[in-house]
Amino acid sequence: MKLYAVTVNWNQYELTERCIVSLFRAGLNERQLIVVDNGSDDDSLNRLKRRFGDTIVQIANSENQGYVLAVNQGIEHALALGADWVLIINNDTYVAESFLEHLMPVLNQGLFAILGPVIFYADDPRRVWYLGDRLINGTLLTWGLLRNQFISPNLPPIVEVDFVSGCGMLVRRDVFENIGVFDPLYEMYTEEVDFCWRARKAGYKFACVTQAHMWHVVSATASRDKPRTRYLRVRNQIWFYRKYAKGGQRLLLFIFSLLKMLYISPGDIISFQGALLKATAAGWFDGWFIPQMSLRRYQR
Repeated sequence: MKLYAVTVNWNQYELTERCIVSLFRAGLNERQLIVVDNGSDDDSLNRLKRRFGDTIVQIANSENQGYVLAVNQGIEHALALGADWVLIINNDTYVAESFLEHLMPVLNQGLFAILGPVIFYADDPRRVWYLGDRLINGTLLTWGLLRNQFISPNLPPIVEVDFVSGCGMLVRRDVFENIGVFDPLYEMYTEEVDFCWRARKAGYKFACVTQAHMWHVVSATASRDKPRTRYLRVRNQIWFYRKYAKGGQRLLLFIFSLLKMLYISPGDIISFQGALLKATAAGWFDGWFIPQMSLRRYQR
């Protein structure tokens, strides 16, 4: 069984280096890690070449094409090389040495087509950042399992979930072959939610392998342009609602997103974050009211 890993770098050499080192220490084979450089101007390509030589596969983009197009490049390259499973991993993460040791037996079982690890905060290494989401029946809304909590030693080794995070996501080959890759509509943020929704509708099952651990430097990329990040998060979540909401769901989600915007806005006002306040409002308005001809069910 061939497992390839794909990560995207954009001017974050140090974080990418740590991610790569952790994957190799966890047992990933040489030449089965694909790094897509998204037009970095910090000499990342040369530094990665000097550090890792031919042990990694590099794809160099001349400009930043957005995260989704870049990660899709890596996925398609992995599939062309014969990958049976693809690990999509953010470059601002690192994994435990036992990461693959705990994942491989579950991959071999064949019960689940999409798997995720437990992801902890890098600056609070025992606190859960993400374990998985469950769908609230009859809606497109979810609730996160053990978010910001500590895991119990009694936690089952496998927890079935409805969504996993694109921060660390293992996907079986046939999922891509049947539903396609990430929808380029999103550019960045919400693309994995859309992907999981399509996979779920196609009948695939998801699980979190709770003994497989990863740590995430939260917002390492987002912090470089907080207003744009806020705009994309708000707009893209609403685009997801627009794509898949049916009947009364659309009104429910319209009200939910409006209330959510009103809930977070006072915090921006109190902290004098006018740019974030404006970005939230613009994201909400554009999400609901700007026509998007590409709002469709993405297929390869």
